[in-house]
Amino acid sequence: MAADGIWQTIRHIIPSFTALLAKRARGCLICGNRCDSKQPGQFGALCESCYRAIPWITRVYCPVCGRPERCPDCVRRRQAAFIANRSAVHYDAAIREWLALYKYRGHQALEPLLGDMLIIAFRGLKAQLSRHNHNSVPQYFEAVVPVPVSESRLLERGFNQAERLAARLAASEELPLWDVLRRTRHSDKQSLKTRGARLRDTLHLFAADVAEMTHLLQSMIQQRPSTVAPVSCRLFLVDDIYTTGSTANACAETLLIAMKQAAPAVPIEIYCVTLARS
Repeated sequence: MAADGIWQTIRHIIPSFTALLAKRARGCLICGNRCDSKQPGQFGALCESCYRAIPWITRVYCPVCGRPERCPDCVRRRQAAFIANRSAVHYDAAIREWLALYKYRGHQALEPLLGDMLIIAFRGLKAQLSRHNHNSVPQYFEAVVPVPVSESRLLERGFNQAERLAARLAASEELPLWDVLRRTRHSDKQSLKTRGARLRDTLHLFAADVAEMTHLLQSMIQQRPSTVAPVSCRLFLVDDIYTTGSTANACAETLLIAMKQAAPAVPIEIYCVTLARS
């Protein structure tokens, strides 16, 4: 009986021990070194060294774009179509490499990790908005809108990284995903252009599906109690990188114009959430 008891105990221990060894032997998503999974959530897929290399933005200097230092772009901007942007991390060499692995080299396993980073930025923005509206809380419809890529870029990569990240954010925060923006033409990478060239290139670069926006907004209104009025619409634009804000502003301007057609009486606020701030 004692031997049988010992054997039964061993039979129960072996699977757990094997699973533990497999978990500890898993390689880091970035460098491939052994990963001890001490980090929370999706960050458990990183080794301690790569986790510590994440350049989190912990202090915001510019209230518009979320830059952690003085921003010359926002100083020169007379009017922004969006209210504010918040980014999770600096766009440094490490994040540049991570995004390159994800967008251009098929490293799809990075998507949950990048999605969690974006969610952290979103929750920080929502916490800030909650503090701002502490005394008078307006009634908002909220939705997530991905920044679109061109058809040629979509064919080249096989996916839109902003749409993928926006879908993860929407699912995590239980928000509807409004895929209502389209690019009217292909444009070269914004990172290779001067600020002036970016502003010129984003002119009329986006269009919105007004009919779809009207349908989505009406569906949201119908789900609310008839006694709740008036209402406002708060949209969160999602992209992977914020540089000068020209793309975000062009998208926001397009959404504002489309909303005036879809629901003229509904006030709208547009915010941006991006993974990285260059």
